[in-house]
Amino acid sequence: MQNLPKDGRPRNSKLPMHDRALLLYGYKRNEVLSLADVERYGLDSFGDADYVSIYGMKPRDSYGCGIRLLGRTAVECTRDALGDRVGRDVASVATDMPSNGFVVIDPFAGSCNTAVLDYSPLGKFRGHRVRI
Repeated sequence: MQNLPKDGRPRNSKLPMHDRALLLYGYKRNEVLSLADVERYGLDSFGDADYVSIYGMKPRDSYGCGIRLLGRTAVECTRDALGDRVGRDVASVATDMPSNGFVVIDPFAGSCNTAVLDYSPLGKFRGHRVRI
């Protein structure tokens, strides 16, 4: 980001590295990303164009279904591979809880794509968004 002007927009023909800094702090933070941007972030940051796979879909599939991500969301969302692990861990604890009611709170549910709910032993959930 050192080579970018104060507003963060590149002035030359070279595309900036699509990394965490550009998508969280640069001019792409609040922009709706194109499919190319999402895939480029995966490639530039992790060597995998499909790194930002969410809702059970690779970027090309989710984009085809109309799902769009802001720059910051592409960085902050829980990709499927990690969400699956979190979901399995929570479910393993939840199976030992009384079935008359327990609560799992995700205080970082910005894109609400963490797969915790996929493993609910009761098969039901309720989601709420609260701004504090």
